[in-house]
Amino acid sequence: MAQKNRITFTVRIDEELYKKMLAVAEAEGRDVNNHMLHLIRQNVAYHERVHGRIDPSKVVIPAESPASPGEAASEGSN
Repeated sequence: MAQKNRITFTVRIDEELYKKMLAVAEAEGRDVNNHMLHLIRQNVAYHERVHGRIDPSKVVIPAESPASPGEAASEGSN
């Protein structure tokens, strides 16, 4: 099977929610990456059912921007 273009990105998530997601992924027989992909696919499918098909050719991937001042310092305070 040909490899699709893959994007890697960082998600900031609090520890308790991450642990819960790990537990759900394990219970459903997935690793955490595949579980996140499953959830994202479900969400996109729902959005398209409600709002119509998304044309990926019209979506622009934003350039990475450096963290805004104070973002790293406040990351753990959520």
